[in-house]
Amino acid sequence: MLDQIFNDCKKQLSAALKHKKHAFRFFTLASKNLNENINLRTVVLRDFDPEQMTFTIFTDARSKKVKELNENSHSQFLFYDSKRMIQLLILSKVKEIHHQESTYNIIPDANKKDYSSIQIPGSPIEGPDIVGHDFSKSFFTKIIFQSSSLEYLRLKRPNHIRAIFNSDDLWSGQFLAP
Repeated sequence: MLDQIFNDCKKQLSAALKHKKHAFRFFTLASKNLNENINLRTVVLRDFDPEQMTFTIFTDARSKKVKELNENSHSQFLFYDSKRMIQLLILSKVKEIHHQESTYNIIPDANKKDYSSIQIPGSPIEGPDIVGHDFSKSFFTKIIFQSSSLEYLRLKRPNHIRAIFNSDDLWSGQFLAP
């Protein structure tokens, strides 16, 4: 049963790349700054390698998350599927952070706005209509995370199901008390 659970997790994470309305397409990324404050934000899953258990997101190089992840490479993800009542908690560490002009050049123009604003993300502005863009300047950054554990929780009657899978154990898995 543990193998089936882990394989279904990988299947669902892979499906999130193909189906824009999949529950795992958007997830919560937690990181910690130097003051030990935890910051949460919603990000988009851009790539997932089920063999390597790596996750990829895109962001603006000037965002707080990039600074935090450069200072402390440890992070945690929260995926939640409200229809299936499944929660995944994934511990990860940054594997790579790099500016990738080639990917920026091939994304749709409408999406380039997310990585080319003149204003730095999080800086004060008078209103949303004044955000300017310079498409010749790309702050597009790709972050690849290496996961080290995946905790699965499915709320189900008569018994909830909880399990943990660790890279140190070759992802073999262990049931946990819910």
